[in-house]
Amino acid sequence: MPRGQQKVIFAKEDLPPVGKLSDGSYGYVARYRIISEDQNRYSSWAPIRELPVPEPILVSGAVVANGSIVQVAWGDSEKSPSYDVFIKSDSNDYVYHGTTTTHNYSFLAEYETSTVTVAIQIESIEKERADFITIFESPETDLV
Repeated sequence: MPRGQQKVIFAKEDLPPVGKLSDGSYGYVARYRIISEDQNRYSSWAPIRELPVPEPILVSGAVVANGSIVQVAWGDSEKSPSYDVFIKSDSNDYVYHGTTTTHNYSFLAEYETSTVTVAIQIESIEKERADFITIFESPETDLV
């Protein structure tokens, strides 16, 4: 077992979804404590720290509608572990529809809906529409 200082690094895929920070941006809230090598002593908890995430890179994508079946696909150069999908029907507000770990998503449009718009965000704890973490937003798509 190594002695002395040790550095702990978390892989991106092991992190939880981002959350809203006190300043309205998005990121992670973290705190830690230190354990002795013999695991008999623990430090007090460190103060809570807010770690903002940089604004994600916008990506390209496409929405295809075939009757009431809507399919959306997008890229992601940052390889986020999961995505929140928001749907806007006609002139209504966006509504959270689901979370996916893949770069595509399919759903059935509501009856009597003539257009849909889809927004893809990196997954967050709060399932609310946020421009800051949006990586793709489709143009309004007519349902055929």
